[in-house]
Amino acid sequence: MAETVAPRAAITNIMVMTDFSPASEVALRYAAGWARRLHATVQVVHFMRPASYSLAGDAYGQLMEQLWKDSQEGLDAIEAGEVLSGVAHATRLHPGDIWDGLPAMVAEYGIDLIVLATTGRTGLSKVMLGSTAETVFRTMPCPVLVLGPGAGAYASFEVPRSVLLAVDIGAATSGAVRHAVALTEAAGASLHALYVLPPTDEAYTPGVAAAEHAEARLRALLASEASPVAARAKLFVRFGHPAEEILACARAVAADVIVLGARRPPKLAFYTGWATAYQVMGHAPCPVLTVRE
Repeated sequence: MAETVAPRAAITNIMVMTDFSPASEVALRYAAGWARRLHATVQVVHFMRPASYSLAGDAYGQLMEQLWKDSQEGLDAIEAGEVLSGVAHATRLHPGDIWDGLPAMVAEYGIDLIVLATTGRTGLSKVMLGSTAETVFRTMPCPVLVLGPGAGAYASFEVPRSVLLAVDIGAATSGAVRHAVALTEAAGASLHALYVLPPTDEAYTPGVAAAEHAEARLRALLASEASPVAARAKLFVRFGHPAEEILACARAVAADVIVLGARRPPKLAFYTGWATAYQVMGHAPCPVLTVRE
């Protein structure tokens, strides 16, 4: 059994959201692996989402009764399985919708981390995540770890060896740094930190000073954690589109986890504000941890 570790940003309660799909099974296995590593408790939650069946008419009551039965059987199968063997856990069936029940459950059970999977889908020129993933990492105060369509290789949990922290010196940066350092310490991994500057064009060539200034700010952020892991971090400064550079760097350092600071989205804009996070999650070869401002 893996040695348990108490990281500086302690994670003691992990919530896994399941719809009993193969993707949810991946998320469950990944969360169970982290729970063993961190000696944490896992809360497995399924939301029945009755609003999805509001057009059932006279058959609604019977449909809900069958849905409850099927959902409970799904949770019972998880209980009877081996994925959570040796892990402190509970399974919970919520009769409502995610946006109604999730905030209260996160508060009631003191959730430190939410883990979920999404298959993702393409729309226009960018990747759009499913509505569940969007609801969760847009609104929840705790970090959210998403296994996107490219993270299927992580079905069997292995302790990360390489962590990539991508920052933009925004309001969420300090939290992202703290969680990246904690995760790296807990895993005994190598930490890589990336700062992406705006892309250049033919009319403007960035000087060395811009890159040096960015690297100095990145180094100062890491130094604030007073951690040997942060002090040893390998720093990267790149010019270009943030999502493209983050993904390229993740592949270059063989990242097992990407950590992003995520901005609050505008109230009226549906898929803006966190465009970088959307694109990274949709194409990342590994799980992505978002830490909201």
